[in-house]
Amino acid sequence: MNKLSNRVRFSPRRFLRLFVVGLTAAYGCIVLGLSILYITRLTQPTCPPPLQPPQGFQEITLVTADGLTLIGWWRPPQNGAAILLLSGWGGGRASMLREAQFLSAYGYGVATIDYRACAGKIQTLGYREVNEFNALLDFVLQQPEVNWVGALGFSVGGTTVILGSAERPEVRAIVASGNYANLYDEMTAGTALLFSPKWQIQRLVALLFAIRTGISPAKISPLDALSKLNPRPVLLIHGEKEVLRTRGYEQQAAAGNGAELWVVPGAGHGEYWLVAPEEYEQKVSRFFDAARE
Repeated sequence: MNKLSNRVRFSPRRFLRLFVVGLTAAYGCIVLGLSILYITRLTQPTCPPPLQPPQGFQEITLVTADGLTLIGWWRPPQNGAAILLLSGWGGGRASMLREAQFLSAYGYGVATIDYRACAGKIQTLGYREVNEFNALLDFVLQQPEVNWVGALGFSVGGTTVILGSAERPEVRAIVASGNYANLYDEMTAGTALLFSPKWQIQRLVALLFAIRTGISPAKISPLDALSKLNPRPVLLIHGEKEVLRTRGYEQQAAAGNGAELWVVPGAGHGEYWLVAPEEYEQKVSRFFDAARE
């Protein structure tokens, strides 16, 4: 009887060990679960709903080098010059409509395209989206009205434009707004304490991105590609609230003497048009005008 009592007697030390193991396992599941949810949303954004092209635009169907069929919009130029427009994360052909409309008002042709998420593929935040960029560029170069091409991209689109233009000298001038400098640095940016939950999630997200896409985020680096654009004209646009995080000044230096950086006072990510609409329109249109002279 005494032996049986000893075996079932409550052991505080054993209970504490089980509690710590259970708590650690629960914490690990929470961190992993949040990281998986985040990376799934990041790489599988919802495709924007299909829209009819605005007046003066026509719908085009393009096939990328890796076999994706995507929809875009095209408006021919009146001045012989066309601008490729690449939207931010989760965007599509209608996401850069404001830019398309004011550029076309200045006589420029404009071309936009959906991203690979609309074909059910994983989005890679600018790396494989260069295939979309190339498909759009190849289409525009085949148009008889076009004798000059520039490109404008926002956020992920800015990254795509830089990476794509670095390998395509046919693009004569580049505008990139709000793009990150290096994807791994972007994913791990901030002031998280060492080994804090935020610190752990950031690095787990970077690891899961590499596993999910097969691409190391450290290798997706507009900062490294910008030097290949020199001496082409480059305009970088970053908000005052984001320019340190996006390393705008470093990007300008990497792009060489032909690069200009406009830091929009008081603006955060994507707020350039909201904060300074007239100046934004003038900066972009005059930049392309000057690049064509």
